[in-house]
Amino acid sequence: MEYKETEQIENIIIKEIEQENDVRGYKFKNCIETIITEKIEVTNCIFENCKCIESKFINTYFTNVIFKDCDFSNADFSESNFVECEFLNCKLVGAKFVDTSIYKTKVNESNLEYSNLSNSNIKDTVFKENNLGLTSFGECKLKNVKFNECELYRAQLFRTNLKGIDFSTCNIDGIVVDKEDLKGLIVNQFQAVELSKILGIIVKWCPDGGWTLK
Repeated sequence: MEYKETEQIENIIIKEIEQENDVRGYKFKNCIETIITEKIEVTNCIFENCKCIESKFINTYFTNVIFKDCDFSNADFSESNFVECEFLNCKLVGAKFVDTSIYKTKVNESNLEYSNLSNSNIKDTVFKENNLGLTSFGECKLKNVKFNECELYRAQLFRTNLKGIDFSTCNIDGIVVDKEDLKGLIVNQFQAVELSKILGIIVKWCPDGGWTLK
């Protein structure tokens, strides 16, 4: 597919995004802008090496959009939809994805520390090698979501059903979760010992090998 490519030209993003309802087929490269817009559709676009800190994409529909090497720290994507999108090596520290719908999307090698995905519907999506520490997944609906080698330390998962979710390759030290939502969660043996504290179980190591529960 051919893209209409834009470089860092004055107001180019403002013109093409803030003033349009349908942005299609653009490649935004090396752009530095704070974008404020809502209720638009962004389709078949690429954002590469863009710095859009504290931007607002409220209620925006992203379809087949690639974000590569971008900085969207403290950006607000609340009430937006992501369909078949990809984030690669992006900085999304403190970003808001509250009440979003995320479907068939890949998030790879990105930093989402302190981000907020509360009340979101996430389906058929892969998080791989991301920093998700101190991120909020409170009251999310997760279906066929994969977490591979992610940092989830002190992540908050209040009222989020974790049945079928596999955290076995992730760091989940200090995660905050309701014990009722642990049923069906897949973890490794060391994580199981850590999570037993939430259930009020005391685990002792036996000299002859193995653990006993009290």
